[in-house]
Amino acid sequence: MRRNSTSSMGALHPVFFFMFIYGISLFLALFVCRTVYYSINDNTANHSKSVVKTGLNEVGASMNVAALK
Repeated sequence: MRRNSTSSMGALHPVFFFMFIYGISLFLALFVCRTVYYSINDNTANHSKSVVKTGLNEVGASMNVAALK
């Protein structure tokens, strides 16, 4: 009678392989979706960083605009 010499690790190799591939795919999908989401909805963070402070108050700024007209 012939014995089954297949180890449990060898028998579960396809299961482990697909679990590993699924885990990598899930991680990459979450990373890509998160990156796309934050690139679309990143309006408040960029605006607060890109504001250039000129040191003019509102009265001075309105007088400069009035002088240009």
